[in-house]
Amino acid sequence: MSTTHEREAHADGTPVDTLLSLTSPAQTLSTSATLAMNEAVVKRRAAGRETIHLGFGEAAFPLHPLLKAALAEAATSTSYAPVFGIPALRQAIAAYLTRTREVSYCADQIVVGPGSKALLFALVQILEGDILLPIPSWVSYAPIAHLGNRRVIGVQTEPDDHHRLTPQVLSQAMTQARQDGADPRILLVNTPSNPTGSMFDLTDVEALARWAREAGVTLISDEIYAELAHGWREHISPARFYPEGCIVTGGLSKAFSAGGWRLGYAALPSTTAGNKAMSALRSLASEIWSAAATPIQEAALAAFLPNSSVEHYVQCSALVHGYVARQLYDALTQLGIPCPRPAGGFYLYPDFSPWKTALLQRGIKTSQELAHYLLEEWDIATFPGSAFNEEPLTLHLRLATSLLCEPEHVTSQEEREAELWHVLDQAEALQSPGGKGHLFPMLGHAKARWAEVIHDLETRRVSH
Repeated sequence: MSTTHEREAHADGTPVDTLLSLTSPAQTLSTSATLAMNEAVVKRRAAGRETIHLGFGEAAFPLHPLLKAALAEAATSTSYAPVFGIPALRQAIAAYLTRTREVSYCADQIVVGPGSKALLFALVQILEGDILLPIPSWVSYAPIAHLGNRRVIGVQTEPDDHHRLTPQVLSQAMTQARQDGADPRILLVNTPSNPTGSMFDLTDVEALARWAREAGVTLISDEIYAELAHGWREHISPARFYPEGCIVTGGLSKAFSAGGWRLGYAALPSTTAGNKAMSALRSLASEIWSAAATPIQEAALAAFLPNSSVEHYVQCSALVHGYVARQLYDALTQLGIPCPRPAGGFYLYPDFSPWKTALLQRGIKTSQELAHYLLEEWDIATFPGSAFNEEPLTLHLRLATSLLCEPEHVTSQEEREAELWHVLDQAEALQSPGGKGHLFPMLGHAKARWAEVIHDLETRRVSH
C-alpha cells in the first residue's frame, strides 16, 4: 500500500525519488569521525565495557574559576552580538595574538565565531581556489573543502622528520595539480598538528611562508593547539613571516579546556585583499550563524585579557599534556614502535608496519582494520591513519592522550574536578625526576595494555 506522502507526490506528478534530494557533496558526507568515535566509546562504557580511550582529543581540565564566574555574570546578556563579535573581545584577541605570535594585530582584523571549525568552513566558502592539504591532516579539513566544491590536493609530509612540509614537495604538488586541471590557491596547515603532535620549527616556518608568498598562495594556519607546546620546540606562527597572506585561526577549546563553549576566532591580514575578505566573511556569517553566543563572548574576555592566574593555568595544562604525551611516547618507542616525538597538543602518530606480517595473519591489512581489531580485541580506542587522508594500507594510528589525565574511581563531578586540580597543581613538579604514576592511573593502564598488544604481535611474528 502506498504511504500518504507517496500518494501526494504522485498526485502532483513529482517522482518520489526527487523529494528531499541531496547535493553531491552531502551524499558522500558522514558524521565527523572523531565525534563518532567518542560517542561509540561512551556507549561501550555505559554497557560496562571499560575502554582505554585514545580516540578523542578533548582538553578536559576544569574550567578556570575566572571564566566560570564570568559566564555566570554574563548569563543575562541575551541580545544579539555584532556579527564579528563584541568589540572588547575582538580587541582582547588582537592584543593576545600580538603578545603571543609576534605579529601586530588590531581589532578590525579579528572575526569571532561559534568555534574555529565554523570559521574554517566560512573561509573556504569565500576564498577562491582549490586546497593544498598536508598528509596526514585533521579529519575535518577535507570534508570542509568538499562542501565548498573544492578539490583537495594532498601534499606528503616527511614522517621521519616530524612530518615536516618542504617547499620542494609543495612545488611538486602544485605543478601536478595544475596539470590535472586544479587551481590550488590555498594551503591549510595545523601547527602543532592533529594527528601527529608535530610542530614546524623556525627554519621550516620561514621556508613555508617564503614558498607561499612566491607561489601567491593564501596560507591558513590553524593554531588551535599553539598554547600547548611541550617546551622543547617553540611555536612559531607563519604569520610572523607572511602577514599579508596568512590567516590565523584559534579558539578556547584546547588551551582553556572549553570545547563545548564553541568560541573561535580568525585573524585576517590588514590589506586591501584582507578587507575584502572580511567584508565577504561578514556577509556569509550574518546569514549562517548571525553571531557567536553573547554570554560566551563576554566570558571569553577572561581568557584573552592579560591575567597571571589564567596564564599560569594554561602553562600548567601544557606541562601536563606534554608530560602525558611524552610518557606514552617513551613507552611506545621502548616497545619498538616508530613514532615521531610529540612537540605540542596531545597526539601521537605511531606506525605499526613492523608488525605487518603478524597483523596479516589476523586478516588486518589497513589502519581501519587495525583500529577495529584494537577496539574489539584489546579495548583500546584509537583512530586510523586513513581518516587523516593517509593511504589505507599505511598502518598509522592516531592516539589522543588528553583523556589519560582523567582520574579513576571518582563518584561525583566535584571529586573529579578536585583530582584534576591536584594534577594541575603538580604540573611543574612533573619536570623533575621521580615517580608520578599515581597521578595518572589511566596512563599506567594504557602503557600496560600496549605492552600486551606488542607482546602478542611479537609472539606471532616469531612463531611465523
